[in-house]
Amino acid sequence: MKTQLQNAVARTRNIAKSVSGKAALIGAGTLAGTTAAMASETGSAASAAFTELQTQASDMASQAWPIVTAVVGSLLAIGLFKKFANKAT
Repeated sequence: MKTQLQNAVARTRNIAKSVSGKAALIGAGTLAGTTAAMASETGSAASAAFTELQTQASDMASQAWPIVTAVVGSLLAIGLFKKFANKAT
């Protein structure tokens, strides 16, 4: 493992000696730095998006509860009515 690391360092030194190699290393470094910066900004945007989604979901749930209780109450009332109607006849 140590020789592989030494070989990689030696190859990087040889690449850095040429002009095109220097340009490639600078480009790779810039790309890595830009990617890291974008990743941190995306995290905050994603966090804000999920917060907004959670707010919308809780608003929809609070609007749906009256409908759900009305439907369940109606079904229970129909069931009880049928039960007593069958016993009465």
